[in-house]
Amino acid sequence: MADWQPTPVDWTSTRGRILLAASELFAQRGYFGTSTRDIAEAVAIRQPSLFHHFSAKHEIFRTLIDMDLGPSIGRVRSRLTEQTTWGEKLHLTVASDVREMLVQPFDARGLYQDAVLAMSEFVQEKRGIEIFHDLVEELIRSGTRDGEFVECDAGFVLRAANGVLFETLREQGGPRGRMRVQRPLQAADFVLRALLVEPADLDRIRAVTQRRLSEAAVPAGG
Repeated sequence: MADWQPTPVDWTSTRGRILLAASELFAQRGYFGTSTRDIAEAVAIRQPSLFHHFSAKHEIFRTLIDMDLGPSIGRVRSRLTEQTTWGEKLHLTVASDVREMLVQPFDARGLYQDAVLAMSEFVQEKRGIEIFHDLVEELIRSGTRDGEFVECDAGFVLRAANGVLFETLREQGGPRGRMRVQRPLQAADFVLRALLVEPADLDRIRAVTQRRLSEAAVPAGG
């Protein structure tokens, strides 16, 4: 996938419905416990119709990961080039990723399984995850180097932030669950509070993130 930009999907189309149904089954049964027959039955189509859109089960899984991961890579790359503080960059990165994972139409709970991603079919996706992790760790190390963040193990902070993100997704229970609208800001607060050299900066940083999230939610031309 060029530059990690996923192809937009019409969720009302057969292809979109296949992805939605597959994401729910992967979340409920796991990758290995889900067959293409299961997915076809969930969409009320025949397997040949499914194979018209996806050649195999791993192609469906790859598409879902790319749709979840690609925008995250794009957002953190954008953050790194902005003329803002490192605290603002990291807070907005965490809040944006949490919000997008909670509002996207497909269920991402079953996508990041180590045993599945170790398969040869998912080399590109595994590399994408490494790229995302490297970018976030670069952001954290830069904040420490410039004196905004305390000395820390950037990899550990990254894993802790990922844990917070996936817990918010688990708490919601998938796209049909009730979204707790404050969770993106709360998750970002939780991560940043542990890092800031000046904890009093958090209120200002949160206000910046809240404004930028509100601006991002406004439709173009709206």
